[in-house]
Amino acid sequence: MFYRYKLFQILGYLGLLPMIAPLFFFDNPFAVRFFVTYSLAILCFVSGALWSKSLLLAGSEQNQNKILIISNVSVLIAFLSVLCLDQIVLLVLASLFGVVLFVEKRSLDGEDLTDGYLKMRAIVSTIVIILHILGFVILRVV
Repeated sequence: MFYRYKLFQILGYLGLLPMIAPLFFFDNPFAVRFFVTYSLAILCFVSGALWSKSLLLAGSEQNQNKILIISNVSVLIAFLSVLCLDQIVLLVLASLFGVVLFVEKRSLDGEDLTDGYLKMRAIVSTIVIILHILGFVILRVV
């Protein structure tokens, strides 16, 4: 149990590195594209994790359905924003990370998850949101 707890924390925090590093090179279009693509991949991952956890909820089927819809719509909005919304894509992605975190905390708070998982997710997601806003600001300055 202790090893698993440490592993998900290590993986969660290490996952921030590919979002932090490109910010130092946002004057290069590849760094921006890397950041946005990695962000989309991670949003798909956390939405998929939320989707699978919703199936295990002890709550009502109606709550499960809401979570399934929100997680899927979040990914679709993210995908479309990456394709079509160059100017505000980072703000859209930041907002979607916030939506997924909100739904996850609200729906899974009382569930039997590994100790510290929701706290780690909240910290990592908050950092991710800040990095997206920072990236948006950097792009306006560069």
